[in-house]
Amino acid sequence: MEIKLYFKMLKNSWWIIALTTLAAVVVALIASYFTTPIYKATTSFIVSPNPNIIVGEGNVLESLATLDRRSIITTYAEVLMSPRIHGDTTEQLKINEESLVDYSYTAIVLPDTTILEFSVQGPDPAIAALLANSIGQRAVNFIQSLYQVYNLTILDPAVSPFVPIRPLPLQNTAVAFVIGLALGTAFALVRELLIAPIENFFKRRLLDDISQAMNRPTFEKKLAEITSGSKPDFSLCMVRLEGLSDYINVLPLPTLQIILRHISQTLKNQLRGNDIVGRWDDIDFSVLLSETPGDGALYTMGRVRTALSVPIKLDVSGEDLYLKPQIGIAEYRVGDTAQSIVKNTEWALDITKKGDDNIYLLKTNQPI
Repeated sequence: MEIKLYFKMLKNSWWIIALTTLAAVVVALIASYFTTPIYKATTSFIVSPNPNIIVGEGNVLESLATLDRRSIITTYAEVLMSPRIHGDTTEQLKINEESLVDYSYTAIVLPDTTILEFSVQGPDPAIAALLANSIGQRAVNFIQSLYQVYNLTILDPAVSPFVPIRPLPLQNTAVAFVIGLALGTAFALVRELLIAPIENFFKRRLLDDISQAMNRPTFEKKLAEITSGSKPDFSLCMVRLEGLSDYINVLPLPTLQIILRHISQTLKNQLRGNDIVGRWDDIDFSVLLSETPGDGALYTMGRVRTALSVPIKLDVSGEDLYLKPQIGIAEYRVGDTAQSIVKNTEWALDITKKGDDNIYLLKTNQPI
């Protein structure tokens, strides 16, 4: 049930999801278009024992064991990241260091190997490759002058890359789509959750608290709007529940609430969706039958009277409550105002008290 409710909420605010997703995709495309492409050039190195210095099988095994402790390789990685090495290289290449502010350097040791990777990232692929190779070669020369037991050898020199590592428009757009969809869904749910209490508040202002039928001021306002329309065509009915008069001020409020809501729901079940049910006063309900002439209203309210004649068992005493419905009906007449048709309906309701019939219709051509 909750899942269906959430789907209904998302359906009501689908446009928020669509706009948020579209905005995220557009922002991602614009950002990708205006972002400077960054290229990555990588030089790889391998560290190995120097065969000219390490002689004998035992010495070779010992030197390999030392490499397994990673201290040598890590030291070489730090040399590759040394600002001194970088500064000497740029000076040799006659490159202004201020022009390299957008370039970054990384050196990593590949897991379970004696291989190093040194990468340069920057907006110019050619300069990135030049720096990766030049800094790598200077680091090799520096290390060989200090550590002769192990060789640092260039395995794969850097080449000028053709494809930038960022931005990636397709990937960014896909990520933006997912993020926009998630944010849009969240915004839609938040909107629906915020609106629901407000709508319920205004809806409660239109309803009678106990019966949940339309309250009298709202019913009268609706009646005035219809009678002042261009082509009003309806019948107004008053339903008096005479059997409730002895209980209205006696029953506990929860029990009275159950009874009145049962009456309200019974009326709604017997009517159409465009008909209106209101609570007129303590034991009277008002019914506006849209586009219904008097004879049709008489038939419909006869069915209502039958439904309301079914006794209600009181949970307090266990006895049966007979509502004894009395119904007055007035057909709209040309020139009627809201006040006049209410007066006619109440007059028809009073006739039911004086006569034997529990339902009375005041027709259009019938004098009052």
